[in-house]
Amino acid sequence: MTQTGAEITSVARYLDDQILAGALEPGGRVPTERALAELLGCSRHDVRRQLDVLENQGRITREVGRGTFLTHDGAVSPGPVTAPVKISPLDLIDARAAWEPNLMTLVAVAATAEDFVEIRRCLEQGEAAQTPAEFAEWDIAFHRALALAAHNSVVAALNDMVESGRRRLAGSALDNRPYTAQNYAVCQREHREIAEAIFDRDAARSRDAMHHHLQTVRRQLLDVLP
Repeated sequence: MTQTGAEITSVARYLDDQILAGALEPGGRVPTERALAELLGCSRHDVRRQLDVLENQGRITREVGRGTFLTHDGAVSPGPVTAPVKISPLDLIDARAAWEPNLMTLVAVAATAEDFVEIRRCLEQGEAAQTPAEFAEWDIAFHRALALAAHNSVVAALNDMVESGRRRLAGSALDNRPYTAQNYAVCQREHREIAEAIFDRDAARSRDAMHHHLQTVRRQLLDVLP
């Protein structure tokens, strides 16, 4: 059984946690795709795509018939992704607004049928969210699915930085936007507009939909920031 939305995390974050806890060392075996999907509340497709990125980064090696293993380099996360950086909620959303809309033009072209399934799954789980924590996690998962659908390792690394920033800001204004029923509906409607544009492979519409969505989030932040 997969875990609830509030427990969703990325494969990279899971590995980092295991390394810090001393449960995973260089040369150690990484859990199977199926096990990771169960542990992290992701689909196997999502896990597989994240493992592809980690392999390209040199953090893991996959051996046919033996499994997936942490490399010696993989015991340390890429510096730019995890290095402590002082950030603010507005810094983060402004940085996202500078690149995520244009990213959609790439996703609209590169996304596969499997990517569509994962994007739709995250969208539907977000619509079914019952608490702010669940909605926040499926929001992160939705944007992660979009980034991975670009099939670009640099984009995936940038998204890891954004996701890390969002999680570091947990409990701040970024995750304490007024989660009223109306705001749930607004955000999910905008997510659906982004997704439908991607499914239609309409690059311009998907870019505009993401731009509009991030401006909505920015306004929500300004409503609660001092």
